Amino acid sequence: MGHPDQSAIKRSAFLFLKRITLDEVPEDSLTRTAYRFWRGLAVEPTLPARTDFKPENLPRDVLPWIFLMDVIRAPDGALDYCYRLNGTSNVSLVGRDPTRQLASKVFEKSDRRFMLDSFDRTVEERTPTFWVGAIPHDRIDQINIWRGLFPLASDRENVDQLLGIAVPRPNEMQT
Repeated sequence: MGHPDQSAIKRSAFLFLKRITLDEVPEDSLTRTAYRFWRGLAVEPTLPARTDFKPENLPRDVLPWIFLMDVIRAPDGALDYCYRLNGTSNVSLVGRDPTRQLASKVFEKSDRRFMLDSFDRTVEERTPTFWVGAIPHDRIDQINIWRGLFPLASDRENVDQLLGIAVPRPNEMQT
């Protein structure tokens, strides 16, 4: 995997996502476990398809933390994302269940571009992306996370869904 652009996506001094490499994700992280699961769905360089992904085959400790989004492509090329599935721990983490909602409608206007940029990068690059950051939360200021985004492609080439995981960073859970 190539070295990512090290720039951070910032909304404020407190909320950010910094792209990192897989090597920077802790070996025992659920984000790394989700990556191994995703990579096992298809042989490189082929992208896995949604039909390869069966939630019941996910490791039990990963399933509650994942989310699945459809990629929505507007005629002008703009991207949006519709949440199809959200694990129970992910819903609890972010303080809402966005199932069947567009990402552009889920996030507050001030957070929208901040969050969508990382999804867009994963779709455009057609490769998994990894992030460390602090994300907005409805009830508290922020949650510190490890996040992985994994592209899925029905035709094995053009990304039409994203499988994602966002888990709290140890010793950094906000209460």
